[in-house]
Amino acid sequence: MNSDKEIFKIDPHSKLPLYDQIERNLRDLIINGKLNPGEMVPSEWELVELYGVSRLTVRRALDELVRQNWLERKHGVGTYVRQPTTASISASKLSFTEQMRSIGRKPSSELISQKTISATAKIARLLRIQEAEAIIEITRVRLADNEPILLETSCLSLERFPSIANFSWDENESLYQILSDEYGVNVMGLDHTLKPVLLTETEAHYLQAKAGTPAILSEIVAFTKNGTPVEYVWSVSNGEKSEFYFHFQRIEPEI
Repeated sequence: MNSDKEIFKIDPHSKLPLYDQIERNLRDLIINGKLNPGEMVPSEWELVELYGVSRLTVRRALDELVRQNWLERKHGVGTYVRQPTTASISASKLSFTEQMRSIGRKPSSELISQKTISATAKIARLLRIQEAEAIIEITRVRLADNEPILLETSCLSLERFPSIANFSWDENESLYQILSDEYGVNVMGLDHTLKPVLLTETEAHYLQAKAGTPAILSEIVAFTKNGTPVEYVWSVSNGEKSEFYFHFQRIEPEI
């Protein structure tokens, strides 16, 4: 196990609370493979020494990581990195491929359909194109470690990205990587809305679940740095196999 102060570190001069810094540091160590699933983390007293903080501060950070399912406590034994049982989808990573790799899961996709259709009024408004303009619609099942997580449909302007229609969508291909490599277009931001729904029979079929299972409907508009919309995508995720994790921190301005 890594127990070096060079990796278990916080910034005593930061304005972030100490417990929050410890939480972030431990989560980064898990994401970057310095702490692996099933591995025991240092004890509370060891972390107190490594971070130079109180036991109460360490415990608060560990409690939060347990609540977020990054860690699990085994009574009388210790605290361990939790084996991934769900796909944690984080706002800090913009593509599904990035999200899965960041938590140590292998991303892949299965192409369901790819076709050229006319943009509806809603899609035209979101992509800032003309209604009925040709768009590429790509529907894929997104998998983590070969387990279906999302049924996803992406819509892009055919005029802007004509070659996208020619891709066969190998199971490991990332749309955002293709946009970057082929067109020099990098997705830098998302408008993201979530809504609780129940799986339809078709959705349940592709997600290997039962119709009526609680699910999350996600709608995203992806933007470049200058605010140009690139993609509209909606997806349905099996609520029993995925979770969305968001972290917000208010930074008080200097006075």
